[in-house]
Amino acid sequence: MDSGIHPQIGHRWFAWLLLAVAGLAACDKPAQPRPPQTWVAYYGTDAPPELLQGFDVAVVDPSYAGDLAIVKAKRTMALGYLSLGELNDQRPQFAPARDQGLLLRENPNWKGAWFADIRKPGWQRLVIDEMADAILARGFDGLFLDTLDSALHLEATDPKQFQGMTDAAVAMLLHLHRRHPAARLLVNGAVPLAGRVAPAVQWFAVESSLTDWDFTTKKARWRTDDERQWAAGRLAKARIDQPNLLIFTLDYWDAADRDGVRAIYRKQREAGLVPYVATIELDRIVPEPGAATASALRSAAP
Repeated sequence: MDSGIHPQIGHRWFAWLLLAVAGLAACDKPAQPRPPQTWVAYYGTDAPPELLQGFDVAVVDPSYAGDLAIVKAKRTMALGYLSLGELNDQRPQFAPARDQGLLLRENPNWKGAWFADIRKPGWQRLVIDEMADAILARGFDGLFLDTLDSALHLEATDPKQFQGMTDAAVAMLLHLHRRHPAARLLVNGAVPLAGRVAPAVQWFAVESSLTDWDFTTKKARWRTDDERQWAAGRLAKARIDQPNLLIFTLDYWDAADRDGVRAIYRKQREAGLVPYVATIELDRIVPEPGAATASALRSAAP
């Protein structure tokens, strides 16, 4: 996201976050021998697959035109994007979902994205029995599950109209795990669900925990101390609810501001998190400034 602003971040907040999150992480048993250290989210279609090999985990759109076998050739885990709480009007499933009454209204922040009523069996069949199956059949190692936060937000803002959205989100995640037990599931947002879906889902991603994207000004900014402390508290509670939780972070920043990007990576890693910093469109691969690739890290690992 576009902003050259780089204010100082308070050391007091970092000390608290390290104790609350990184300290808990140090006591956890890892979910795998060497947990991922790097990841990328890329929703374009034509980036060379060799560029994605530089990360431990690569999240790509199902429409990606590259060869997944090449992406995975050096032990990169490839996860296919799947929206569980919304549906874009450019997806082929949009018209059938609309005609079946599975969609609610358009997301005001994302033109073309429609909130789904995830409580309806028809929606669950569409995304789990059809879309998820098709993505995994292509050769993906798992799924990056997006937009469940939308369903949780709807219930939080109107509990009467949207009662049951949170329970439906939990049921969908557990159903996905039962249907595809070997698939890795990485849930974007919806961190409060972590304790309810363990151990089926142990990977969660959090967007904009250090920075925030302003859709009006179309620029990124550093979050305030209060905002960061609130986000850190949610992560700390999630780690208590699920001790083996691995948390990925996605922050948006101006890729040309290399010092700002470096600062985000450093602060997230100090908190025991797995960061990626990109532009809001996620249509380009933004390498970490001056960092060794995941391939180099693997070669140096014992």
